[in-house]
Amino acid sequence: MTTEAPRTRAPYLISVARVHDVTPHLRRITFYADDLQYYPANAAAAHIKVFLPRAGQSQPDLPRLTENGPVWAADAVRPLVRTYSVRAIRPEQGEIDIEFAMHDHNGPAVSFARNAKAGDIIGISNPGGPKPMLPEADFYCLAGDPSSLPAIAALLENLPARSEGHAFIRVDSSADVLDLRKPAGFELSWIIGGTDKTAALITQFCAQPLPAGRTHFWLAGEDQLVVTLRRHLRRERQCERNQLYAVPYWREGLNEEGYHETRHEIMDNIDS
Repeated sequence: MTTEAPRTRAPYLISVARVHDVTPHLRRITFYADDLQYYPANAAAAHIKVFLPRAGQSQPDLPRLTENGPVWAADAVRPLVRTYSVRAIRPEQGEIDIEFAMHDHNGPAVSFARNAKAGDIIGISNPGGPKPMLPEADFYCLAGDPSSLPAIAALLENLPARSEGHAFIRVDSSADVLDLRKPAGFELSWIIGGTDKTAALITQFCAQPLPAGRTHFWLAGEDQLVVTLRRHLRRERQCERNQLYAVPYWREGLNEEGYHETRHEIMDNIDS
């Protein structure tokens, strides 16, 4: 058996093995590939790039990674690229779970997930983000929405059993509330509704008292939610940067290409 390092294997071509609707608006797709035995085993909740085939392709063209970055074949057709989270990874079984928020639009990732069937092929990158995603702390405070719910679920089920904290999660309907596996000392607050309920989540989050000790904050989702809460934590609670993970995933009304440059500007000025 080859012992080739995982970095030289990425990106990976993976194929649909199973499809499961977790809630009316959340679809879990389990993918399989022999090479996933080399995928990092601690990647749950990490963000990844998903490479989708173009029209007429059975699988996406992928670059070859080199020391100088990705190298594309001369005749390659660049795939559509979206960012998702690893819900679960089982390298020993060659499986990875990715959950897709099923919105009422025809974006390429949602369309793929809506029509996915066994054998369909996409590509994925190696995982990114801080390692570990949640550092050791006395208390954890999380906030997110349907786009970050898979990452939150993965984070909670991988925390030590003694962990304490509070997660504030907006979902579209009461049918989307999940019985998440979590430490006994972790509280969940579900905010039901669309982005018009973001203000309610922000209000609840900002009103919460925090215990003594070191708190770590994790924020992800629509940029109004993330930017507002990060500024509150930095300005009002004097939260240090190393106590805070805050990444806006999307902005209402923009696709990932449209949000790409805006997101970089937001991240550059998020504390201003």
